[in-house]
Amino acid sequence: MSISAPKIYTISAGQSFVDQLVAGVLERVGSDPISLSEAIILLPNRRAARSLREAFLRRTEGKPMLLPQMRPIGDVEEGEIEFLGAGAGISGADIIPPIEPVKRQAYLTKLVQQWLGRTLNEPMAPAQAWRFAGELAHFLDQVETEDLDLQQLESLVPDGLAQHWQLTLDFLKIISEAWPSILSEDKTQNPASYRNQTIRAVAEIFRSSPPDRPVIAAGSTGSIPATAELLSIVSRLPNGAVVLPGFETDVDDEVWNHISDNHPQAAMKRLLNFIGASRHEVESWTSGAALNHHSRLQLLRDSMLPSALTGRWRARHKSNSREDVQALSGLRALVAPGRREEAEAIAVALREVLETPAKTAALVTPDRQLALYVRAALKRWGVDVDDSGGDKAINTQPGRLLALLASAVSDDFGPLSTLSLFQHPLVSAGLERSAFLAFTRRLDAAVLRGVRPAGGLKGLIVRGESCVEDKRSKWNSSDQEELKRILAMMRPIEQLLRDAVPLSHALETHLSVVEDLCGNEEQDGKNRLWRGEAGQALADHIYDLMQSASLLTVDSAAGYAAFFNELMQSAMVRPSWNKHPRLAIWGPLEARLQQADLMIIGGLNEGVWPAEPSIDPWMSNDMRLSFGLPSLDRRIGQAAHDFMLAVSAPDVLLTRSEKTDGTPTIPSRWWLRLEACLGRPLASDQTYLNWAMHLDQVPAVKPIAPPRPKPPLAARPRKLSVTQVQEWMRDPYALYAKKILGLSARDPIDDKPNAATKGNLLHEALELFLKEDGPVSGDAGKDRLIQIGRDVFNPVISQPAVYAFWWPRFERIADWFVGHHQTRSQTWKVALIEGWSSHSFQTAAGAQPFTLEARADRIDQNRETGHLEIIDYKTGNIPTRQQIEAGYAPQLPLEGLLAQLGAFEGLPAQEVDDLVFWKITGGELIQEMKRPVRDVSATIEQAREGLIKLVEAFDNVGTAYLSNPSPDIAGYGDFDHLARVKEWRNRVNDDGLLAGDYQTLKDAPKVSS
Repeated sequence: MSISAPKIYTISAGQSFVDQLVAGVLERVGSDPISLSEAIILLPNRRAARSLREAFLRRTEGKPMLLPQMRPIGDVEEGEIEFLGAGAGISGADIIPPIEPVKRQAYLTKLVQQWLGRTLNEPMAPAQAWRFAGELAHFLDQVETEDLDLQQLESLVPDGLAQHWQLTLDFLKIISEAWPSILSEDKTQNPASYRNQTIRAVAEIFRSSPPDRPVIAAGSTGSIPATAELLSIVSRLPNGAVVLPGFETDVDDEVWNHISDNHPQAAMKRLLNFIGASRHEVESWTSGAALNHHSRLQLLRDSMLPSALTGRWRARHKSNSREDVQALSGLRALVAPGRREEAEAIAVALREVLETPAKTAALVTPDRQLALYVRAALKRWGVDVDDSGGDKAINTQPGRLLALLASAVSDDFGPLSTLSLFQHPLVSAGLERSAFLAFTRRLDAAVLRGVRPAGGLKGLIVRGESCVEDKRSKWNSSDQEELKRILAMMRPIEQLLRDAVPLSHALETHLSVVEDLCGNEEQDGKNRLWRGEAGQALADHIYDLMQSASLLTVDSAAGYAAFFNELMQSAMVRPSWNKHPRLAIWGPLEARLQQADLMIIGGLNEGVWPAEPSIDPWMSNDMRLSFGLPSLDRRIGQAAHDFMLAVSAPDVLLTRSEKTDGTPTIPSRWWLRLEACLGRPLASDQTYLNWAMHLDQVPAVKPIAPPRPKPPLAARPRKLSVTQVQEWMRDPYALYAKKILGLSARDPIDDKPNAATKGNLLHEALELFLKEDGPVSGDAGKDRLIQIGRDVFNPVISQPAVYAFWWPRFERIADWFVGHHQTRSQTWKVALIEGWSSHSFQTAAGAQPFTLEARADRIDQNRETGHLEIIDYKTGNIPTRQQIEAGYAPQLPLEGLLAQLGAFEGLPAQEVDDLVFWKITGGELIQEMKRPVRDVSATIEQAREGLIKLVEAFDNVGTAYLSNPSPDIAGYGDFDHLARVKEWRNRVNDDGLLAGDYQTLKDAPKVSS
């Protein structure tokens, strides 16, 4: 090929690149269908080709036409390398095929695990090894992209450098020594090497046999050396041209000489130097494309001046402000308190665009979380926006189901993970969905609540069987059989992962179990798990994994969920249809080549745009430069170029948030540069933020009043236990919810043994010890109590808090209890253990009797006097004397009253001498006896009088069941959320009283005088 002057053009930053590219192509090639279809346009990636096709359609107003041949020449987009398409006269047989990315990462994972085992003698979790392998693959791509030799690593680390760098160099021998032999055996090569060879093959064809048809390379800045070589050849073809995005043709010499890697023009400066072209040779791609916002471009260029030349800003401050007014025309700024508020404001701005026919808008941001928030906010109006970033397949509906099963396996099928799996909308296990949901609700209420059962599927079955035997439970034998059938579907993966197994076997079993849980309902030959774009993306990715996963193993069920989630991170879903035609969310790469009528530049905070330079896990920045890798500043320069192109649009809204997840943020350096260049802050336009905030505002908020339910007398309870009377005193609304509304607080799912559980276990063990026949003293008595404790603690002994803390304390309690019982039995005898009592009281004339019930922990009788002592075991806090005297802790006084009335079965009426709490903790002070009641007889009588007054008060239909009238006494209640306590407590009501104080209840009845 004869050497000719390069033909290099540019499309200004203020114009839509693809639309101007189409105009220039038609200018040069013409609209003749044959001529147009013979032209070749080389683009950075496939998404750019899609944007160019849409631009041709806009140009022809949707009329069909023959388009030029559009070829993606290869670029890195979100970790996936796009390769040059077929055509251009290349014979693929001459180029070694690339290794599949998943297969490469699987091989590298195995090498990483082997190196760690050999060098450090330490195992590495498969999930962590997979991440390490991904970093190695990325490093390989960087090295081969820059045409570097891995053997140079040997001389990279001097002997005097830190030991960890020496270790890193040894680790990198995985790719410099072991990896080439694997590629040779596999008869493949690295994707980056394949891409380079393909691009250079195209370049060689163009060089040796220049095509006689137009060849246009557009939109690429030649950041890849192989691409730069291709662009150099294309620029010198007889019918060739290179079109750069946003190259500044009027940069003066001083600025040009100071451009460094972090400048927006840095990449194109390197390309021109490589091609051997002068910047003065770069021409405009289209004729007569004057900009009506040239002053904006000048402002942006000035704001991006190299740091050595920012002194020019002072001269700008002194210039006529009319230029700044023109520069800021169409440029608005919005600052939101947080990222969610920013997203809401952006959504409102996008929604407003739809009010103008044919108008378009795009959000440009690298912040994926902001993009997700905006998508969610647009759902308010039923708008589904096209997001170029797509979604991770693991976060889609079928992906979450696969992840939920993996989590259940790693959690040993704990209640919460199992319930989450069953509640997934795709799970029906062969039943109608409505029937399966009804079954799941019964499973939740009866089996999965409370303390975690024993591990595995067997533990769930055993818990279910105990619920069948419980007469209070609504779980029946039919439910139990259904549970066994469904759990049998999951047994294969539980059994498989008991030992280390090949990953391919684990994935195959995983999919089989999930398909069974989905019910095997097929449509078009597909299980419903695999329907739609998300299902197809998952199926393709898992198929690739299974083809390459024979090298890897799953070490244990415990690590399977983390490993599975890591394996699925690279699977993306990018819906190709059914999105809004006029709204879009673009990453900076997509926005480089196209514009919308309104461009919203979001997430302009430092660390987001530009992103924080990722720390290279293998080399310091000096080592990268010494090795030949590009500096990390190049990424900042590319981001600055993308920012310039986006902000150069005629109508732009800049947005940022002052805080992100509660952490204060700093404006992007480009935001600060703009303000410094202007000499003042950007004018804030909060219109969209105000509109967004008004969407959820109401004209006025009137605090609700505390609930005052007054049920009819016929509905009010006439029989209560002493503990319920105590609740009646402390929180009447809670009693109303339980006894009148019939509500009860459910135990938490997968609950940890709490203080109440601890108390119940101790009560049960001591009760069985005293009730059952057997030795009660000496070593034999202690051994028997320990054995009873083992039986009682058995359901929860696997919990760490139980076997590490509770059980050792119980052993100390057993030692003390047996010795104390032997001493105490000389004066006292155990008269009653967990004894029941019931007595009816007549209150006001004509009223129905009120029945009081009690179950006493223990009642002892004095051997000499026959008088009784009421004992209450406590493992936690004990009521104070003030609480008992005030009537807020009437349990023991009321039990004493029932004992004096002879209401306990098998225990004749006797005088009660003492009311005592045994605080049994098993700690340093194993046991402590508390006697808060001084005058037992007087306290019992006061409790009787207070009970009668309380019953008579609530026999008045005007007495309301108030919610927690004395929160300092009762604390938090199970039904505070039902009473909406947080909405009214400590708020001033219409009468000027604090609703939470319940001042009107200062004379409320108490179970005391």
